[in-house]
Amino acid sequence: MPVTKDIRYLSSDYQDPSPEQPVRYPPVLKLIRFFFGTLGYLFPKPMAKLAYRFFSTPRIRAHHKTSDELLESARLFEFMYGKQLLKGYEWGYGGRTILLVHGWESRGTALRTFVPPLLEKGYRVVAFDGPAHGNSDGKRTNLPHFGGAVRAIINQIGGVHGIITHSFGGASTAFALSNLDPSIKVEKLVLIGVPDKMKTVLNNAMQTLKVPPPAAREFFRFIEQKVKFPVQHADTSRAHISGSVGKALIVHDETDAIVAIQEARSIFEAWENASMLITKGYGHYRLMKNPDLIREVADFIDAG
Repeated sequence: MPVTKDIRYLSSDYQDPSPEQPVRYPPVLKLIRFFFGTLGYLFPKPMAKLAYRFFSTPRIRAHHKTSDELLESARLFEFMYGKQLLKGYEWGYGGRTILLVHGWESRGTALRTFVPPLLEKGYRVVAFDGPAHGNSDGKRTNLPHFGGAVRAIINQIGGVHGIITHSFGGASTAFALSNLDPSIKVEKLVLIGVPDKMKTVLNNAMQTLKVPPPAAREFFRFIEQKVKFPVQHADTSRAHISGSVGKALIVHDETDAIVAIQEARSIFEAWENASMLITKGYGHYRLMKNPDLIREVADFIDAG
């Protein structure tokens, strides 16, 4: 029987008074852009490699300015991923485990809003700081590398019932389940504000750095040589997750200025086992503070 494709809009009166945080670029970006804009024409290959270093290096290490009860109650642990020591966080003692996977320039505990309802439903919840993020080792990372860390922690904690992801973390998780270890089985997968087309992500990076066409072309060649596959192979919509994921929920906000909602729609249309939940007015980050959305996600994880 064909799978029914379900699209719903979140009904919520929740108002978040805090504005969506704009993307802030360091003042030195103007100098970097001038650098690429001139030397990128003269020396495209070296400039392409330098552009990759910028692209794969998080600009900030996310940290908490203040603590709270959830942060204080987390049980801390460490695990190895290659030669890197990554930091993990754990709550609850339930028999089934939910993994939280954060986005770019964030950290595992940024998704802790989902912890209380999952604990109430009897789950154990685990999060981690990805490579080059939070308190974990590393200076640079990329999608396949971050996906490898997702695979590593799933094996470390003995498998998971469900995974809740945000943004870059969702694309990395889908890549891990589809390409790195298809033997991993997950009942529920949630993608919140997740990009689809990797070419769009890379083009946006080239525009931000003002990399001229000759160096941009070399940048794409360098990326594909490094990861050993065409960039479109990493598109989230191309991930073959039907054998590893029971059901997926695609969550996206119509006003997301970081990842366009069409990215979410293309993932939803490509995945037969996916449903979609659309919000409006919460952007890329604030939707994870919405208690109505949090409850919807927790109910999806627990359904069935």
